Amino acid sequence: MGTYEPNFNGAYIGAGKLLTNEELCQILSDVVKCDSTFGREGDCGRLLTKIAAENGLMVEITPTSAEDRFNVMITVGADSFLEKKNGLLIHGHYDTVPVLDMLDPYNTEVVGNKMCGRGIVDQKSGLVAALCAAIAVKRTGRTLKKPLCIACVVDEESEHRGSYALAQTGVKADWAIVTEPTNGNCEFGCKGTTPIRITVKGLTAHASNPWIGVNAIEKAMPILEGLFAMKFPEVDLGEFGKYQGTICVSKLDAGTAYNNVPGEAVIWMDRRTVPGEDSQLALGQVRDVIAEAKKKIPGLQAEAEIARPDWHWPEIRARGLNPTCTPADCELYNVLNRAASRTGLPDVPKKFCNGYNDMDFLVNDLGIPTLVYGSGDGSMAHTAHEEVDVDDVCRVAEVFCHMIEELCM
Repeated sequence: MGTYEPNFNGAYIGAGKLLTNEELCQILSDVVKCDSTFGREGDCGRLLTKIAAENGLMVEITPTSAEDRFNVMITVGADSFLEKKNGLLIHGHYDTVPVLDMLDPYNTEVVGNKMCGRGIVDQKSGLVAALCAAIAVKRTGRTLKKPLCIACVVDEESEHRGSYALAQTGVKADWAIVTEPTNGNCEFGCKGTTPIRITVKGLTAHASNPWIGVNAIEKAMPILEGLFAMKFPEVDLGEFGKYQGTICVSKLDAGTAYNNVPGEAVIWMDRRTVPGEDSQLALGQVRDVIAEAKKKIPGLQAEAEIARPDWHWPEIRARGLNPTCTPADCELYNVLNRAASRTGLPDVPKKFCNGYNDMDFLVNDLGIPTLVYGSGDGSMAHTAHEEVDVDDVCRVAEVFCHMIEELCM
């Protein structure tokens, strides 16, 4: 690792403090170096367990529906995260997307106080900031009036087995923070995402005799026209502005060869939902489009279902990934803003996220008022160049420490 020259010094995190910048930098490097591409998170989960246990934190391993893919539940102030209601639950995922076109994904050398690596933005730096905050709070030796829980979950990048399993535990908390990258902002809500597959049936034949077959691409045309014509109502989210759902027809699979009439066409799409909408509503709207197409083409065979190429787990297809929005006057924001101010930051801007994140499970399933705040610029997520400023990670950890002080001590 290259030379890191810290510029941040807080009350909890910094030179001569409860946890040094260099210690945080080393933990971040170790976690990022550990490959945890979704589907093979086990080694990183064991590393997080080791780091937490070595620093005197209570650690519990909770299984998900997949082998060697587990949540790491870290608690300060109680013997279990389920013992009593937590004052604050901090949620982060430790799985990452695949390496893709990232050339040196596990080289965490620090250059200009910035560290690169797959998953460092999405979202290992935010999770490490939470873990380091827990370590610093533990080192104060103070007794917490309410427990702190850090939920390190798996599979956020695919089937969300980790957050689903977390919701099944029934964990209770006054407040929650999700550590997705927010680039200095605080996000109060997110859109949902409903992946939909339409299968259109035709009849395969040789291209030299196209009249013998039924071209599934041709039959799909009125469905595609209907999808592209879809309009969705605006939802007024108060000071966050007005938002509306979207649909992106993103992939069309059809045919077996250039000289065959395609006997099947599969349309994939991403329907983004806003508060007040859900996956079943979105699916119903697409089925209405198909019904209109069938009126134009008698005998048209086409069906829609919730599906994604990487979703093989029935539970997530049944549940869906839904939108949510925490009220703009949420007291947790005031706590966060005060904590940020103590680190020298101005008022934290309020935002609503066009993307999706697992605050859905915390709000919609567990009923915990939740905000999103974490280190890193989300526009770098999944790209060939994920990087964070280590000083910013230290500052986010410091913000978490002050929040814990107000909510738990």
